[in-house]
Amino acid sequence: MELKGTIQNRRSIRKYQNLDVPNELIEDLIECARLAPSAKNRQPWKFVIVKNTIKNQIADIMLEGELSR
Repeated sequence: MELKGTIQNRRSIRKYQNLDVPNELIEDLIECARLAPSAKNRQPWKFVIVKNTIKNQIADIMLEGELSR
């Protein structure tokens, strides 16, 4: 499929499975993201991997912020 068609036909997934993502897959994804082009090859990004309890705490804090609007 062409890029335009892919973008036009994309959809958001809001139902997630409660499965662990293997660390090897996460490392592969970060490596691919690290190789993405950046202005003057500055590579300004930083990656933080958040799992389990901390992830849920962050989600709760974000939800509280949405409710206070």
